[in-house]
Amino acid sequence: MPRPWQRGRGRRYLPLGLVVATILGVGWVFGTRVVDICDARAELHLLGLQEEQAHEEILALRRKLADATLPHVVEQEARRQLRWGFPNEERIVLIWR
Repeated sequence: MPRPWQRGRGRRYLPLGLVVATILGVGWVFGTRVVDICDARAELHLLGLQEEQAHEEILALRRKLADATLPHVVEQEARRQLRWGFPNEERIVLIWR
């Protein structure tokens, strides 16, 4: 049973509690958006670096393709990858035990 001098004591803090809850809710919403924006920026930066690497690789492959028509490059690659040689050449194979 409330005493007469304590009447309405809980109602005095209700608006303050609602204001605090509203501020915390709005802060949480905008705080999570800020975190998401920072994550998106980091991912965008990483994708930019990957794009630069891909462009560099494409340029290197284009240079290699342009050189592939030269006869000495074709011969060198045939010797290296296919282990081909001319008929009068002898190969020495060393086997280590």
